Amino acid sequence: MALPENIGDREYRKFQEKDSKVAVNTIDISNLIIEEYDYIELGYTGANLTTVRFRDGGAGGTINATLTLSYTGDRLDSVEKS
Repeated sequence: MALPENIGDREYRKFQEKDSKVAVNTIDISNLIIEEYDYIELGYTGANLTTVRFRDGGAGGTINATLTLSYTGDRLDSVEKS
C-alpha cells in the first residue's frame, strides 16, 4: 500500500514501506523512557498535557526527569526530555 500523494513531506518521513503492503511508523521514542520513579506529576495548559514530571520519593521527592510537550493548536508537535 503506497502512502497518499497528498501527505505532507514532514509526515511522509515518519513512515516507510514494509513489504509493499503497510506503512509502518518508525519514530524511536526509546530515549524518552524513564527507569526510576515512583510518582508521576502531570501539568496542563488548558486541556493540553504540557509537562510530565517523574519523581523518586513520592509527590515531594526528587524530579528524575521531565517531559515537555509542545503543541500547535490542539496538535501535539514534539516531546522533549530534560
